[in-house]
Amino acid sequence: MQIIAGLPSRTGIMLYRDAVRCALIYKKGDDLRQDQFILQMIGLMDKLLKRESLDLRLTPYKVLPTSSDDGLVEFVPSTPLSRVLSDHRTIHKYFSLTAAQPSGPFGLRPDVLETFVRSCAGYCVATYILGVGDRHLDNLMLCPDGRLFHIDFGYILGNDPKPFPPPMKICKEMVEAMGGQDSPWYGQFRMYACEAYNILRKSADLILSLFHLMAGASIEAIRADPEKAILKLQEKFRLDLDDEAAVQWMQALLNESATALMPQIVETTHRWAQYWR
Repeated sequence: MQIIAGLPSRTGIMLYRDAVRCALIYKKGDDLRQDQFILQMIGLMDKLLKRESLDLRLTPYKVLPTSSDDGLVEFVPSTPLSRVLSDHRTIHKYFSLTAAQPSGPFGLRPDVLETFVRSCAGYCVATYILGVGDRHLDNLMLCPDGRLFHIDFGYILGNDPKPFPPPMKICKEMVEAMGGQDSPWYGQFRMYACEAYNILRKSADLILSLFHLMAGASIEAIRADPEKAILKLQEKFRLDLDDEAAVQWMQALLNESATALMPQIVETTHRWAQYWR
C-alpha cells in the first residue's frame, strides 16, 4: 500500500493511496490476522468468479494487522443491517433514501436491487465455503449502492458460538427485499448462488492448498488442527457431486437457511442483549 499523505479523521486515519482518499479504522484488542486471511480468500473468490464473467459485487476490504492485538481496517461507508432495520424498518426504505425510482422494481433503481441480489448470493456462498460463524445483523453491512457485505471473521471453518447455526445467513428481511421467495429477484439470487458455487468448486484445489500453506501461521482456527481444518473446508466443496447435483445441494442449503427458525430466535436474543448493555 503506497501512502502519499495522512490526516486524522473521525473514523480513524485518512490516507491517500495512489492519489485516492482512503479512510482507515484503527482497532485495538483484536487479532486481525485471521480477518486478513479470510478477506484475502474472499478477494480470491471474487477474482475467480469475475474470470468466469460473474460479478457478485463482493467487497473484500483491506485489513493490515500491526501486531497480535491491533491493526488497521479499511473503512467502507455503510450501515449495519441491524441499524437499517431499526431506523427504516425495511431494506427498501433504506435504499429509497438515495435510489428511489417510481418506475423501478419496488420503487427503486434496478441497478441497486441487482447489486443487492448479487452481493447476497456472493456472500452466502463465500461464507458457507469458509465456514464463517457468529453471523448476526450487526456484522452484515449495507451500502447505499446496494452492496451487502460481511465483517468480523473471528469464527471460521464451522466454529460458531451460537446454537444450531444455519449453513449461511439469510434473514427474512433480506428475502423480503428481493420480493419474497416466489419473486423473480429471489430466483435470480438462487441462480447466482448456484452458479458461483460450481465456479468455485472448480478451484477447490487452489483454495485448499492456500489453507494448507497457512498451517504454520498464527491463525488459531487452522493452527490448532490443520488436518481437521482442511477436511472441514474440503467437505464444503462436495467434490463427490457433479455440477447438477451440486446445484440441488446448494438450493437445499439456501432453503434451509432462509426458513430456519433458530437464527430468528438467536437474533432477537442478540438484539435484546445489545439493548441492555
